[in-house]
Parts: sequence; C-alpha cells; structure tokens
Amino acid sequence: MSSIQQGPFVLISGANRGIGLSLVSAFLKHTPSAVIFAGARDPSKATELNEIAKKYPNNVHVIKLVADDAESNKAAVEEVKKVTDRLDIVVANAGIASGAEPVHTDDISIYKSTFDVNTLGPLHLYQATHPLLIATRTNSSAKDLPAPKFFITSSALGSLGNFFSAFILAPYGVSKAAVNYIALAIHHQTEDVGAVVVPYHPGLVMTDMGPKDPAAFAHIPNLPAAITPEQSAQEYVDLIDRSTRAEHGGKFWGQGSSEPYPW
Repeated sequence: MSSIQQGPFVLISGANRGIGLSLVSAFLKHTPSAVIFAGARDPSKATELNEIAKKYPNNVHVIKLVADDAESNKAAVEEVKKVTDRLDIVVANAGIASGAEPVHTDDISIYKSTFDVNTLGPLHLYQATHPLLIATRTNSSAKDLPAPKFFITSSALGSLGNFFSAFILAPYGVSKAAVNYIALAIHHQTEDVGAVVVPYHPGLVMTDMGPKDPAAFAHIPNLPAAITPEQSAQEYVDLIDRSTRAEHGGKFWGQGSSEPYPW
C-alpha cells in the first residue's frame, strides 16, 4: 500500500483550528510529499481544514477524531489504514484549557475534563496508532523505514522544575505535567525501534484558547510575547523533521529554546 518513497505519513489530532491547522499547512510547505491525516472532532465544521484538503486531495485526509474517546481514536486509525499500512509521525495536538481560578475555588470537574483531553487523549492516540507507528518497525522488512516519531503538544506550564508562579492554570498545568510523564514512559519503552518521543511546548500562541494579540499578557512578568500559530507551527515542524532519539528523544523541548525544559 504505502512505500518508502512516499510520505512521511503523518497523523495530527486537533487539526481543525489553531496550532493543529497551521501544522497541516507547515508540513505541506516543508515536505510537499507528506500525506497527512488531519483529525477533527467534527469534520463537517472544519471549514478551513476542508478547504486545504480540497486543494491537496492526495496529501490531506480529514478524519473524525475525538481526542478523549478511545473508540474514536481506533476508528480514526481504521480510516488511516484505508490509505497506508504505516505511520511515520503522530502529533497528539488536541487540547483544551481553563481559566486561572485559585485552586481552592476550582471546579473539580474541570480537572477531570482537562485531564481526559490533554492527558488521556494522547494516550488513546498512542495506543490506537501503535500498530502502524511502532509495531510496523519490529518486522524484518522495516529496516529502511524512517524512525517513528510521536510528539505531544505540551506546555511550559506543565514544568515543575521551572514552575511559573505568576501565571497558574492548575487544571491545565496538571494535565500537561502528567502527559509529560507519559511521553517519557513511551520513550523508554520504544528503544528497540529507535522511536523519537517528545513533549513539546509550542509557545504562547494566539489561538482560540490563548491571547488575542502579542501584548495581551504583557502585565505578567517574564512571560514571553505571544506568537502566531503559523510561526509556532513552522518551528514545531522544523524540530519534528530534524529530531533524533539521541539528541531530542525523552526530553521536554519548547519553542525558541536551544536546551530542554526542566521537567
């Protein structure tokens, strides 16, 4: 079905808006031969994504993917299998965020819903894509395949070693710290296939969930200026392309940084 000359074969969750939508365009620009499976919770409402797919029908396949639903992740992979028998890159990008309420007044249900999407979502996606991303590299015919790459859109707010006390989003930060652990666990469990597994902070990005202009959070000390989804995605795709297990795998990387972030 798929061949070594084609691809890379890429699956991106949360591709209907923001960083995910820009990742689709960035991959097409960076690697015109890329075949991208763009996951959206409701493909019928993913207007901009569908327009890209119409323009690049051989490169972009819009698929239904609900991040926090295990069966939806499995069904999405079944759609992928209609086109290819392998994946080379998976980007678990779908996510949600909440407001900056004090912990003592936070609604516990927000922690649960945020954890379901931001932490369990990437886990569902990894388990569903494992047969195409990881298991395909364990047979004798896989020696010429590129190293599999599993990236998770994380956040600097999930860093405990560099805790940002001036800007606390507890449900969000908890979910990202937890998904970083999952990324590190996957890294250590995929040494045999040389997988590159990286949680990545894409920057403070001007999206539906983030600030609306670069100076929106200027009142918060030491918080970097916000960047556009296009700038974020360009740097993200560049790192994915050049990343290696030896240099980047099992470390927490972030936009604009030449050194790993502290866990």
